[in-house]
Amino acid sequence: MVEFKAIVLVVFCTIFTSVGQLFWKLGANRLQLDFFSLITNYPLILGFISYAIGTVLLLNALKLGELSVLYPFISLSFIWVGILSIVFLGEIMTILKWIAIILIIFGVSMIGWGSKYGN
Repeated sequence: MVEFKAIVLVVFCTIFTSVGQLFWKLGANRLQLDFFSLITNYPLILGFISYAIGTVLLLNALKLGELSVLYPFISLSFIWVGILSIVFLGEIMTILKWIAIILIIFGVSMIGWGSKYGN
């Protein structure tokens, strides 16, 4: 049960960090390197807050489970970022990009599975 709770925390971590990346992209589009512009760039600030929440979730998950089991779940970020990019930024995901994402997730999952059940 502890391992399942850790996995759920990592999944939520990937959601928060992916949302943070979306906010960073939105903030980067209006980025200016002066102090007032930085402190009023709300998407950029929300991106940092979202990443901070994701970090806290990941740290709590790592207390409960094994790194080699939990870390492969970070690859879910590729899915979330792809979906968020399509929905909120109007980006185009080609078949080749989706195949690459699937291969990355498969490869990382095999690493996690192999470390858990392999030699």
